[in-house]
Amino acid sequence: MVLLSGCGASPSSDWPRWRGPDGAAVADGAPLPVTWPTARNIAWCVAIPGEGSSSPIVSGDAVFVTSAIEGGTRRLLHCLDRKSGAIRWTLETKDPDPERTSALTGHAAATPVTDGKVVVAVFGNAGAVGTDFSGQRLWTRSLGDFDSEFGLASSPVLHQGRVYVVCDHDGEGPKSFDSFVAALDVRSGEFVWKTPRKGIFRSWSTPIIVGGELIVSGQDEVRAYDLESGRPHWSVGGMSGWVAPSPVTGKGLILAASGKDGPTVAIRPGGAVAWRAERGGPYVCSPVLYGDLLYVCDESGLLICRDVASGREVYRARLRGAFKSSPVAGDGKVYFTNESGRTSVVKAGTEFVLLAENRTDEECLASPAISGSAILLRTRTRLWCIEHQK
Repeated sequence: MVLLSGCGASPSSDWPRWRGPDGAAVADGAPLPVTWPTARNIAWCVAIPGEGSSSPIVSGDAVFVTSAIEGGTRRLLHCLDRKSGAIRWTLETKDPDPERTSALTGHAAATPVTDGKVVVAVFGNAGAVGTDFSGQRLWTRSLGDFDSEFGLASSPVLHQGRVYVVCDHDGEGPKSFDSFVAALDVRSGEFVWKTPRKGIFRSWSTPIIVGGELIVSGQDEVRAYDLESGRPHWSVGGMSGWVAPSPVTGKGLILAASGKDGPTVAIRPGGAVAWRAERGGPYVCSPVLYGDLLYVCDESGLLICRDVASGREVYRARLRGAFKSSPVAGDGKVYFTNESGRTSVVKAGTEFVLLAENRTDEECLASPAISGSAILLRTRTRLWCIEHQK
């Protein structure tokens, strides 16, 4: 095991361009790192003001990440230089009445999204914000007053000029509203459509797009909505009452998991269930699909690897620590980061092979991001760029 005691590594002299078909996150032939001892394999590490559990995103030579300060009354969208980690600009959105939340969610839990021209961040009661790559605010759109014990964590998704948001919450406040799903115009922030989700309460999963449908895994069921109109199409029941894991798609299937030791279900587009595993689902962590295998890790560190076509359990193993972030995969490896900042690197395949464990010694609730041959890891106060150093 290797230990990272702090930042201070020099920036990478060359940042490869992203490529990698079929989920393989490899750039210019450079492999993803397996170990990252101090300085070696650390391109840069920078302090991020405030708190947040959102993941970073990368577009071109820019990295975007959100945070919040002063109890959520000030929400921040940061743009960093991808090569050096230097903060280029910060856009602030003030919120005099932030939604209630928890320490595990905070006021900056939703990951931003971009089409390469506009960046969109969602901040609960502070609304959705659109900005260009220079930090110029384009629009702000109120989404309402949220009321949920654990705040808002569903991230926006962007497709063909529209931003899709799922706003599920308890709706018990005096200025509150029914849960809903909506599409916003990415250039103006105006609502294109807005569909109520009456009877649906708190959930925190991020939707995905499959074909012409928006797939939402929420309380009790997975629902599909028409991308153009917001009209509900089909639903599959059997999810738990509280849903945080986001669905994933691949191999002609939609794969959703929920609950503490709850179900994992594979659904064909149109709503037919291909297979269902009643136990072993996670409460918070989303699964990851890599190749022909689905990796599902719950909050206790129980990892179950399944054959995606049949749902057959290939193996199960125990990772050290408690988990809130979701795994990522690329270059023949799957990365699992626990709450204490330890990342277990597991060889992708039908046998469990632990390649390495790496520590940052700082709490981590955010899921890592892969860009080319780099891993971006957001811990409690810092953002790390982990990449082989020449």
